[in-house]
Amino acid sequence: MNNPILQIKNLKTYFHTDNGIAHAVDNVSFNLNSGETLGIVGESGCGKSVTSLSIMKLIDQPPGFYESGEILYKNQNILTMSENELRGIRGNKISMIFQEPMTSLNPVFTIGNQIIEVVQLHQKLNYDSSRKKAIEMLDLVGIPAPDQRIDEYPHQLSGGMRQRVMIAIALSCNPEILIADEPTTALDVTIQAQILDLIQQLQNELDLAVIMITHDLGVIAEVCDRVLVMYAGQIVENGKIREIFKSPKHPYTQGLMKSIPVIGENKNKELFNIKGLVPNATEFPSGCHFNPRCEIRTDKCSKDLPMLEALPNNENHLVRCWEA
Repeated sequence: MNNPILQIKNLKTYFHTDNGIAHAVDNVSFNLNSGETLGIVGESGCGKSVTSLSIMKLIDQPPGFYESGEILYKNQNILTMSENELRGIRGNKISMIFQEPMTSLNPVFTIGNQIIEVVQLHQKLNYDSSRKKAIEMLDLVGIPAPDQRIDEYPHQLSGGMRQRVMIAIALSCNPEILIADEPTTALDVTIQAQILDLIQQLQNELDLAVIMITHDLGVIAEVCDRVLVMYAGQIVENGKIREIFKSPKHPYTQGLMKSIPVIGENKNKELFNIKGLVPNATEFPSGCHFNPRCEIRTDKCSKDLPMLEALPNNENHLVRCWEA
């Protein structure tokens, strides 16, 4: 897996707000390789979803704007493309499963119409061929009786079924990159497991590169090859999944790991939590963004911002910390 299909270089996605400029994504760089599953994890407000929307160039402008950076899909910079060029990539070569299938599907159209629209737009098929493709996609994602379900409305389906429809829409044009933004949010654990298994199965069948965005480290451990840990708009740790889980180096990553409940532990033991809150994107602290919440901070941490650098003994494990 050494052929990057997507390269993010020094991306800065900012927003104009009443309180000043919000640095939602602040100098983020990473690669996505063909066939790889890359996890992005962090608390709410750390920049995960804004990163994914930036890749699709779906940030509303204004108030949002791309201060600098490049998003290269097969060496083509998405940020400099026209709307017509983007239509050939967005939803076609790069697809996204959005959060909350309950609100992402249009309630006044059948699920079939919503898949057919995507297929007709990108694949240039007639209605009959598009409908046949939609039925095939519903069958592919495990929806029973797809020839009947295709004419049903979102409110007639369960949450798990609606999430499967969202996946069917995202995969209907055979994309090369699938961005899954919190694909199991608001689903019970049984349905979560089914959705994750389905994404893995489809990835193997269709040779997809997947970006999995979540706050759930259990999901990351189950499906990802590599993980980015984001905090306050920046990547603070980047490495292979086994290395991060076995030996996390950044204090924030260590805190996230400690927050995972362990089966069999003393039930009266208080769960670990990272003290404090993610800072407002308009008021990041000086130095390391994590330093106000960090238990090992030094004077240097509050003055100078550390760079994301490889560990001395492992060039594939990157950490943004003076003390790592």
